[in-house]
Amino acid sequence: MRALVRRTDPSICVTDLPRGPIPKFLTQTTPGTRQTDHTSGIPGAGPDRVGWSRVTMSMRKMSAGSGYRYLLDSVARGDLGAGLSYYTAAGTPPGRWLGTGLRALEDGPRLGTRVGDDELRLLFGEGRHPRTGASLGRAYPQYREGSGRRAVAGFDLTFSVPKSVSVLWGVSPVPVQRRIWEAHHRAIVDVLDLVEREVAATRIGTDGVRQVGVSGIIAAAFDHYDSRAGDPQLHTHVVISNKVRTAGDGRWRALDSRPIHAATVALSEHYNAVLADHLTTTLGVGWELRDRGDDRTPAMEIVGVPEGLLAAFSSRTSAIEVEKDRLVADYLAGHGRRPSARVMIRLRQAATLATRPDKVLASLADLTSGWRHRARILIGEDPGEWTRRLLDRSSRQRPVEHVVGPVGAEQLAAQVVESVGERRATWTHWNLHAEASRRLRTQRFPTARAREDVVAAVVAAAEVMSVSLDAPEIGPVPEQMRRADGTSQLRPRNATRYTAQALLDAEGRLLEHAAATDGPTVAAAVAETGAVLGDGAGRTLGVDQAGAVVDVATSGRRVDLLVGPAGTGKTTALVALRRIWEAQHGVGSVIALAPSAAAADVLAEGLGVATENTAKWLHDRNPLRTGQLVIVDEASLAGTHTLDRIASQAGEADAKVLLVGDAAQLAAVDAGGAFHLLTTSRPDHPSLVDVRRFTQRWEADATLRLRDGNPTALDGYLANDRIRSGATEEMVKAAHAAWRRDRQDGNESLLIAPTRELVTELNRVARAARQVEGTTAAGGPELELRDGTVCSIGDRIISRKNDRKLTAGTRWVRNGDRWTVAAVHPDGSLTATPPAGGPTVVLPASYVAAHVQLGYATTIHQAQGRTVDTAHVIITPTKSREQLYVAMTRGRHANTVHVTTDSPAAEAHTDDRREGLGVLRDILARTDRDRSAHATMRGGQDQATSFRQLAAEYEAIAALDPDVRHSRGHADLVAGVLPRARSNDAVLAGILNDRADMLEETADRLVATARREGDAWTRQVAPPPRTDPNALARWRRGVRTIAAFRNVHDITDDRPLGPQRRGTIDITAVRRALHPSVPTQPAGDPYLRRALRPPNRGPSLGR
Repeated sequence: MRALVRRTDPSICVTDLPRGPIPKFLTQTTPGTRQTDHTSGIPGAGPDRVGWSRVTMSMRKMSAGSGYRYLLDSVARGDLGAGLSYYTAAGTPPGRWLGTGLRALEDGPRLGTRVGDDELRLLFGEGRHPRTGASLGRAYPQYREGSGRRAVAGFDLTFSVPKSVSVLWGVSPVPVQRRIWEAHHRAIVDVLDLVEREVAATRIGTDGVRQVGVSGIIAAAFDHYDSRAGDPQLHTHVVISNKVRTAGDGRWRALDSRPIHAATVALSEHYNAVLADHLTTTLGVGWELRDRGDDRTPAMEIVGVPEGLLAAFSSRTSAIEVEKDRLVADYLAGHGRRPSARVMIRLRQAATLATRPDKVLASLADLTSGWRHRARILIGEDPGEWTRRLLDRSSRQRPVEHVVGPVGAEQLAAQVVESVGERRATWTHWNLHAEASRRLRTQRFPTARAREDVVAAVVAAAEVMSVSLDAPEIGPVPEQMRRADGTSQLRPRNATRYTAQALLDAEGRLLEHAAATDGPTVAAAVAETGAVLGDGAGRTLGVDQAGAVVDVATSGRRVDLLVGPAGTGKTTALVALRRIWEAQHGVGSVIALAPSAAAADVLAEGLGVATENTAKWLHDRNPLRTGQLVIVDEASLAGTHTLDRIASQAGEADAKVLLVGDAAQLAAVDAGGAFHLLTTSRPDHPSLVDVRRFTQRWEADATLRLRDGNPTALDGYLANDRIRSGATEEMVKAAHAAWRRDRQDGNESLLIAPTRELVTELNRVARAARQVEGTTAAGGPELELRDGTVCSIGDRIISRKNDRKLTAGTRWVRNGDRWTVAAVHPDGSLTATPPAGGPTVVLPASYVAAHVQLGYATTIHQAQGRTVDTAHVIITPTKSREQLYVAMTRGRHANTVHVTTDSPAAEAHTDDRREGLGVLRDILARTDRDRSAHATMRGGQDQATSFRQLAAEYEAIAALDPDVRHSRGHADLVAGVLPRARSNDAVLAGILNDRADMLEETADRLVATARREGDAWTRQVAPPPRTDPNALARWRRGVRTIAAFRNVHDITDDRPLGPQRRGTIDITAVRRALHPSVPTQPAGDPYLRRALRPPNRGPSLGR
């Protein structure tokens, strides 16, 4: 949308828009809009620009107990069974039962029937039969109060239609509303059908080693009408019960949550596509892709629903502006003059209060009446007539059936693999499924199954084109454990990890470069002398800094590493390294690269060398010369292919590359994981360990524990009053207030949030406060920005796109530059000055409208690399350890976290409040670090071949025979820890014998690895007997038993058997390995005073 100059002049008050033709600003679509072509062929389908879509189906866990109550808070009471009573009743319709799993409930509710309050309580609150209260498997576990842990009762899949659909639904006549609603419901059923066929499963056996099918799912669906701000937002909460009946034995178990998490984005894409199919079928609407600005992917919207109307119904700020304009007009009529700046502030505050949504239930009739009234003002005509004309203009093109042959599927699959591979080092079936759906989203299909068939063909071809990283099946698998498609139930369905050969090759080259030691160096004497002299500005190096600098300068490694947690003084160390390197290789022999142009500027100022952002440097093909040192800062943010190109170019020129960063901080947007791969492949890499940034020692120590995901880090923050928690709205106000106080006290402070939406809200709050203070102009001309905010003279802004043609003096405009608005011009352009003063720049209207944001708050990604006095951080429940760590390490003197205990995108009726500490513990346990292909492959193979995994598989196979017999003597234990299973079934017996041999061999490998790596426990084992072969065999059995026991029970203790715990073990063999000279009875041995009990009967490892 073009830039709009907003003035507090009633002559352009939006309420005075003429009736008749739709105003131009409402009919404009965003640059980059693409309209769908319903008749185009499948090969090459979709736009050239296909990326991650806006997720319109989200998923979150529902807790047992009272976690279901939010679903009932808005439900209308009374009999809603007749006619349009739901339309006029205050509140939302009651829930309805969905899912074929309802058939498994004897005397249970039927499909489509109303969900009763007691039924919801029994199933989701207590995990019982919703009608009879009978037990459905194990009761939900109980956790200690204040632990932050709760049992999972289900999963809330929230389906929200695209904004243009919501707006059309909200302002349309009732018959059109009903058809949109029905299309939405049909799309939900289509998605649940896919869930039941491809996603829903449960786990049985030790460690849930076997994934088996279920008899459908049980779900309760609740429709809602509006957003938290009161705008039209048609959406449905579909809560899937965690209780499922196993298809084989009929027992009730828990739903396996792994596949539903993995498939969430793919299910969202499928919902988007089938909803569009149904709406085109029923209403004949067309679809187009609309650009949403920098770093945001296009969204599918209905052709003819203007962007201006979406914006007006997408932000409470729009409603505030409309009300403010009305109040200004009233003031002018009553006083005969325009309001002063002080009066304007009061009018804006009054508009804010007047447009705040009431916390009362409204009927759909009342809501739509209000929405239609707003729409009539905005479009200048009756919304019903506008809807009729829009639908009449639609093509009425009905979906057609597409048949994809092998060639077409392969063409699309190649695009899918390329697109996924640009952003991920590894991927799964569901990543490919989501991307295939995006590629096909502009095509219309007559049925969901027709669409699924085409998507499945593309995904199958894409999987063939990808390289599997999974270990092959290790041992024989009984036919009873094979699915219909031949895959093993001992592997999760659709969980294979894939990569591209090109990425594997790039990682391999980086590993080779990092191992090579024939690169340029600095003489040891020069390096050591330089380390003593420090950075040349009076700062001496710490022991860790000096050691790291000397190591890098003298190692000869073609690709070297410097790893340092936040605040360890990497810049100081790099300045010293630059001086050392130039002392031998000459001035100009060091260059530095950073992930962005703004970061490169900061790096240039700190190091005093030529810098550039990595993308521009590679694009320009800058030549290197022999002996140069290329420093790549924030290397964890660089993609694998980027690092490979830099390393290869340096290798050709006989130059050296130094990768600087911290793999515990934010990861690359492109396919990454290489930096972490290199650090783990070289345990002795140069590291900085002394945290210097923070003025308080406890905070320095706490940040290191945050970095490791250790929840004890929270104790220090709690003791020093650095943790706040509450609803999102409360946290926005609290974080802003604290940030504002710090700035008033003269501190440089950051206001950090994890999402653009929260950053936008913080910017609005901060701007309003500055208008009250008078530091930002009130009552003067304003410019509308892309995210719906506005700016005026005095506002702080950020430029979000590099443009070398826009200059302030000798400096061009960079993405991430901060400015202050000095003037606003009638054509939509503005004049901006740097924060510290200096030459100004005129940003043209097109740049302002598309690439300028308010600059009071910042995202976590924009904050990485910055150091300030204080930081105030908002964190939401879905974020990761890396995001929390980066955000909480920006401030020297204080970092305070404001934890939202609800969902910031939730509707007014939801109540997902949780204890703030519990949210933080969950965040610390969650990592979004991109694993390299090599690390993924090694991890998968280690898991598949681990003794614990193979032991669980052995027991699961044994459980197939109801008459299986287990050994009872210690001498007949597999690897000294597992009761040997014997079956009368010849095939099963053969498989069990083969797998028992595998377990013995695996235990031997564990011993060999532990001794080779010098594990502490091996030093407590007696030396192997040298003369008695029988004694040597007994010793080996004992050591093998210890190694197997440690692996099964995850023991990392230095003591051979770890802490006291229950478990089957051949105690005699262990005694012979540890103390061959003492009697068999272990009464005096603290490790061997385990009860000499017989092994557990039946298939159990005693875990």
